[in-house]
Amino acid sequence: MTELNDLTIVINAGGQSRRMGQPKALLRVPPRDEPLITHIARRLHTLAPMRWVVVTNDPALPAQATLPANTDFVGDAYPDTGTLGGIATGLQRASNWAIVVACDLPLVNAALFAWLCALATEQDRATHVSKWVTHDRWDAIVPVIDGYAEPLHALYHRRCLPALEARLAAGERRVISFMPDVRTHYVQEAELRAIDPALSSFLNTNTPAEWAQALALLQAE
Repeated sequence: MTELNDLTIVINAGGQSRRMGQPKALLRVPPRDEPLITHIARRLHTLAPMRWVVVTNDPALPAQATLPANTDFVGDAYPDTGTLGGIATGLQRASNWAIVVACDLPLVNAALFAWLCALATEQDRATHVSKWVTHDRWDAIVPVIDGYAEPLHALYHRRCLPALEARLAAGERRVISFMPDVRTHYVQEAELRAIDPALSSFLNTNTPAEWAQALALLQAE
């Protein structure tokens, strides 16, 4: 599968974790007893990003999370704007394509992301038509599960940043609001299942019950 040059991985850890009752990024994952955010980075390390970016307003997180040396911890540049502001904050630190993931995806799948990166690379290059050269470039690669976009398990090019900032300036908070403003390739569920049949990569953990389910699946892997 084709790799992207100058890839950034952005982990969004800006949520309040109210339903979990404790910071989701720091949930302990056996058998290494490591924080969930460390576990996610370990599962994605084969993608060899040029940099990691963690978007968080928790001042304790950098000291408690063991992450690669090329990790930047950044505060949310757009406070109180939710996921939309978190994605924009992460893209500010990217120079090319960025994988954006939530901090609560314990079964995130590097092979699936490698395939999504290949889709981005195939489209993000000049196409020669006769003597003309056209640039048919995707700006976002977004999976769709049960008819809903998965914005925190997706790829965005830095080209998306102006559209994100325009929506934020207009007071928009819906995370999918900017997607019609850029060239978005929606990847359908049937395509995703070819690599991740159970779609486990998209299992997020918002509650203790969901966390127990995720731990059982991790043990069965």
